[in-house]
Amino acid sequence: MLTIYSPVQRTHQPAYVVKQGERSASFDVPERVDSILAALNKQELGPVIAPDDAGLEPIRAVHDTGMIEYLMTAYERQNAEAGVSTPVFPTFFPPPGQRRHPGCFEGQKGFYCTNMGVPINEDTWKATLASAHCAIAGARHMQSGESCVYALCRPPGHHAGPDFFGGYCYLNNAAIAAQVLRENGERVAILDIDYHHGNGTQAIFYAESGAWYGSLHIDPGTDYPFFAGYADEVGIGAGEGTNWNVPLSPGTGQGRYLSALKTLLVRLTAFNPQWLIVSAGFDTYIGDPIGTFQLTTAGFNKVGRRIRTLNIPTLVVQEGGYCIPDLGRNVAAFLKGLADFKQSD
Repeated sequence: MLTIYSPVQRTHQPAYVVKQGERSASFDVPERVDSILAALNKQELGPVIAPDDAGLEPIRAVHDTGMIEYLMTAYERQNAEAGVSTPVFPTFFPPPGQRRHPGCFEGQKGFYCTNMGVPINEDTWKATLASAHCAIAGARHMQSGESCVYALCRPPGHHAGPDFFGGYCYLNNAAIAAQVLRENGERVAILDIDYHHGNGTQAIFYAESGAWYGSLHIDPGTDYPFFAGYADEVGIGAGEGTNWNVPLSPGTGQGRYLSALKTLLVRLTAFNPQWLIVSAGFDTYIGDPIGTFQLTTAGFNKVGRRIRTLNIPTLVVQEGGYCIPDLGRNVAAFLKGLADFKQSD
C-alpha cells in the first residue's frame, strides 16, 4: 500500500482552542501523525512518499475563492493590524438569512469559520495546503493504477464545506480528491466512518448526482456538528438519493456498528461507483477521548475487510482519531484489513 504524507503537516500546532468560553487544549496535535507513521513502519505496510505541489486549482474546484484567500492571509492580516503574534479566532457569526460578505477583516473571521476549534496560526495554511496535496496525490496515484492508497492528512477535512470551515478542519481533503477523480465524469462514492458527521462533505455534494456520500456517526442531536447529519437528509435536486446518513446512539457497540456499516455498504454498491474514498476517522475507538463508540483495534480490521469486499479502487483519507497511544495500531489494523495484508499483533 502506498502512503502519502508531508512532514510540513506537523507544523500546524494549535496553542489552544476555545471551548465553553475557556482556553482548552486541541486534540489535533502533531503527535497523531507520529503514532500513525511509527505503526505503518513497524507493520511494513509499504512506502511513504511526499506529495507533489498540486497548486490551488483542484482546491478552487471545491472551495470558495474568498475562503481560500482568507485562510491564506488571515494570520498575517491579524498580525499586521494588531502588531502581535496571536492565533486568529472569530468573534461574530452571521445569523440565519444574514450572510452578507463583509469587507472588513473582523467580520470575515466569522463569515467563513463555524466555531472556535479552528485557530489559524503562523503555519496553519502551509500545513493545510500540504494536507490537501496529500489527498490530491492519492487521487492521482489511483488514476495511474494504484488500487489502494492512504493519504495521511492532517489537519483533517470533512467539516470544511464549500465556503465554511470548522471542527479542526480547514479544507475538505476527501472532497478535493473526489473532485479530481470526477474529472472524466466518473462516479465517486465517499464513505465516512469518522465519529462525527462530515457536514462539510455533505454540503459540497448534496445536489450532485455523480457523487455519493454515506456516513456512520454519532447522533448530531447529541454531539457535533449538531445542525447536519440526520437520517432524513438524502440530497436535493439531481443529488436526491445520493446522500445517506446513519446516526447512531452514544455508546454504540461494535456489533451494532458493523451491522449499520453492512446496510450502508449495500446502498453504496447500488450507486455503482468507479472510485471509493473512505473518510477514515478513528475516534470511534473505545478509548478515544472525544467519542463514545466501542470499536476495538480488531474491529477496525473487520471494517477494513468489509470495505475490501466491494472491490473498488479505494483512497483512504485520514480524518479524526485522538487516542494517540493506540491511534497508529488502529490505523494499521484498518489498512491491513482493507489491503488484505496478513493480520499480526
